[in-house]
Amino acid sequence: MTDEIIITPQEFIQFEESNSSALKNEWLLAKDPVFRKYECSLLSFIAQDVYPTYRTDKAGLKLTGAFEDKEAIPITFHELSKRQDLCHNIIREGYRNKGNAILAYHCFGCNVYVIKDGIHRLIQWAVNREDRTIIVYQVSSKDWSDAKIDMPNFCRCIKKT
Repeated sequence: MTDEIIITPQEFIQFEESNSSALKNEWLLAKDPVFRKYECSLLSFIAQDVYPTYRTDKAGLKLTGAFEDKEAIPITFHELSKRQDLCHNIIREGYRNKGNAILAYHCFGCNVYVIKDGIHRLIQWAVNREDRTIIVYQVSSKDWSDAKIDMPNFCRCIKKT
């Protein structure tokens, strides 16, 4: 990973608004958010607890993107890259070529990352084992307990409460 730089909330908002089609601004519910931007290797990044907003059904046989599905099971990018049976539809859908920048929400407490923009690209690159340099626009917080969309499905700190 190259040096992280602190960015302003406005820089983060601008990137989120112009790039993400996901439900935006969940970070507004994070306590004391910190905004960063950095470059890193895709394969080293997804070797961590990095999740797409997609999860599997209880049987682990299909993906769902419905954040309100409380039965769905989180699956990391690393696990998903080994399950082409689950991600072939995402790969087939393709993605708009928006370059190598992604949007991540991060919890300082449990060190979970949730990708809010760049999911299709990351899955395709991970399945193909393309170790690209990616640019991560990241918002981190130690407390996502007020979040209502994606973070409650992944953050282990929230699940403890």
